Parts: sequence; structure tokens; C-alpha cells
Amino acid sequence: MTIYYLLFAIGIYWVLRFLVRLLNSIPAQRNIHKFMLRIFPLVEFIIWIAFSIWVLNSLFSESSYYGVLISAAAGSLVLIFGWYFLRDFVSGIILKTEIPFEINQRITIPHAEGILRKTGYRSIEIETDQGGLVKIPYSQLTSNAINLQNVDESMQGNETKLRLKSTLPIQDVKDKIVKSILLLPWSSINRDPQIKVIEQNDEYNTFLVNFYSISNRHASYICQHLKNYFEADTVGLNESK
Repeated sequence: MTIYYLLFAIGIYWVLRFLVRLLNSIPAQRNIHKFMLRIFPLVEFIIWIAFSIWVLNSLFSESSYYGVLISAAAGSLVLIFGWYFLRDFVSGIILKTEIPFEINQRITIPHAEGILRKTGYRSIEIETDQGGLVKIPYSQLTSNAINLQNVDESMQGNETKLRLKSTLPIQDVKDKIVKSILLLPWSSINRDPQIKVIEQNDEYNTFLVNFYSISNRHASYICQHLKNYFEADTVGLNESK
């Protein structure tokens, strides 16, 4: 009889794995597909609970300890669920009373670093320097050092040089460079870039551009964008006229 239940459990396992692959292969709208993938683990859990109750009922229904076993199993589930859901919720309440989390702050913890984008009931979302989103439960933050900085405080000053044709009006060039920097997601919108001409000749003007970004990696993105847009035979400037 025990082998029968074991084989049945193995069969359920492989059927569920097949359904997961089937869900991943079925073409559907992104929102629907995402909802199905999120709801399936709950369905899977309910199936396993139903299977466990069926096994207990089949094996111990005539035993005098049947009621005790069912109560113990139900109590264990309540404790597991309570610990899993409440630990992050309670940790979040404690952390929020101790630490003033603010959206768009720069946050640094041992395993992640980036901009704080969301504070939920059970977790926070961080946008990393690579552009990805990381969700971290509050319970994982309670035992770690947390460093918070306002975005403006964490901004770093950077500079780069641009060499453009002297036929282009200097003020127009400055205005377009400033606009281009401020439109980028990696730059400070509260600190305007500073631009000045440091060299002039008959063919080219050399501009020194000072700007603020939230990290060295982002500064390199901004520098590369400026050089690609403005120095590539001044294509960007000519097209924007």
C-alpha cells in the first residue's frame, strides 16, 4: 500500500512538471502569462495538501489517533504559513520605524546596491546599476548593515571633453548638450551640467562638460552617449536643427 502512495506521488510530481513546461510554451499575453505562472505554485501547493490529507485519511481513518494527526498537520501548516508571511511583514514594520526609507534613495546592502524604487508590505524593490529590479524581503534586511543616501547626496561629479566643428554655434551646442544630459535616466535633474569652451581653432571647438551621475558606471554611459551623439561627425546636432 505504501508503494502505491509513493507511485501516486511520483505521478503527481511529473504531471505538475509537465504542466509547468506547458504553461511556459503556450503563447499568451504577457500579463496573462505572468498571472498564470504566479498562481500555479498556489495550485500546486493545494494539490499536495489534498494528496497528504487523502493519504492520512486512507492510512489512519480507523485509528484512535486520527483526529490528533489531522490537528497536528493543520497546526503545522498554520505555523509554517504564519512564519513565512508574518516574519517579513513584522520585520518591515520594525525597519520602517527605525529607518526612514524614501523612494529614489540610494541604498547599499551586502548583496545589492542601487536606487530604492518601491517599499511594499513584505519587501522592497531596488533598481540596480545594471537596470535590473531586485525584490528583497524585509526579513533579509534586519540582520544586515543598510546604507541610505538621498540621490542628490550620492551624486558624483564627472567631466568629459567633446570636440565639435567650429561652424556650429557655441550657445546652441551648449543648450543641446545640457538637454541631452538631463534627458538621460543616469544623470541628476537637480544639478544642471556646466559647459565651457576650453579650446578653439578654425576647425574645432573643444567643450569641457561637467555633470553629475549616481555612479561611475552611469557616468561612463553618459560620456559614451555624448560622444556617440555629438562627435560622430556632428550627426546629432545637424539632425536636430
